[in-house]
Amino acid sequence: MALDEPKESEAAERAAEVESRWGHPESLWDGLVNKVQANAIRDFSAIADEWLSLMWCLDEFRIADTPPRGAGDLAKPFNQRIDGVYRGKGNLFATLLSLLLENRTGQVIRSRSQIQGFSQNHQIDLAWPDRRVAPIVCAESKLTGGPAYRGYRARGAMDDWTNRRKELKFSATDLKLSRRDQTESIGHWDVWRQTAMPKAFLLWGARLSPRDNPDRMAREVAAIVSTYLDGAGVFAWRERDDKGGYETVGLPAMPTVEDLDVALWRIESEITKAVASGALEEEPESSAPVDPDRLADDSSGI
Repeated sequence: MALDEPKESEAAERAAEVESRWGHPESLWDGLVNKVQANAIRDFSAIADEWLSLMWCLDEFRIADTPPRGAGDLAKPFNQRIDGVYRGKGNLFATLLSLLLENRTGQVIRSRSQIQGFSQNHQIDLAWPDRRVAPIVCAESKLTGGPAYRGYRARGAMDDWTNRRKELKFSATDLKLSRRDQTESIGHWDVWRQTAMPKAFLLWGARLSPRDNPDRMAREVAAIVSTYLDGAGVFAWRERDDKGGYETVGLPAMPTVEDLDVALWRIESEITKAVASGALEEEPESSAPVDPDRLADDSSGI
C-alpha cells in the first residue's frame, strides 16, 4: 500500500517538534542502558529520573500520533509505526529490570517464552535459571497506563486488572505444580505455596491516571501476594502539575507491598540462596501429566 505522502510529511513535522522538546527515545534508552552497565547500578531508584524522562518522551510521541525519527518499518504508515514503537514499551521495562538483576547477581536473567508448566507452557518475562524446565525464580514485569490519543481516553494503571490478576494466579500455581511430584500432598495451601518452586514475583510499573486509586492498587497487590505470589514491587508515577513531566507516587504502606528495589533485593536473595545450595547442579525434572509442547502457546503470564 502506497503511503499518503502529505500525511507522512505532517507526521514527520510533529515528530521533529516533539524531539526538539523532549529528545529521541532511542538516545534516552541508550543513555539509560549505558549508565546501568557502566556503573553496575543495582537499584531502580538510581535511574528512576531517566526512566521517567524516557516514558514522558514516548508518551509525547504517542499523543502527537507520530513515530520518532527513523523508528519502525519505514515502509509502513506513520500510525502503524508509532503503534509498534509504543507496544515495545513493556519490553524496555523488562530489559531494564533484567540488567539490574544481573548486576545484583552475576547471573543471566532472561525472558523465556516456553517455560513448561503443569498444564501448558508459559511466557516468562524474567526467569532464572535460563532453562525451559523447573525455573527457580519467575517474575512478571507489567507496564500499565498510557495517555489519551486519537480520541481514545487515557488508560489507567488498573484497567484490565481483573484479567491480569487471573493470569498471575494461574501462572504462579501452574508453574509451582509442575515441580510437584504427583503423589505429594499439598496440605495447607499457604504453607505449600510459600515453599514450592519457582518463587513467583510481580514487578509493576504503573502510570497513574486521575481515576487510579493508589489505596486500591496497594490492596489488590497485597491480596495477591498474601494468596498466590511470593513478592511484588511497584513503581508508580503520574503527570506533574506543571504538565512538563512525570513524578513518582508512593503507594500506601502495606506489609506485602514493596518498592521495586526491595522486590529486586528479594529476588537477588532467592537466587543467591539457590546458587549456594547447589540448585544449579540438580537435574531439573517436570511432573507435567501432558506434553506442553504439543499444546497452543501461552501468550501471557508470569
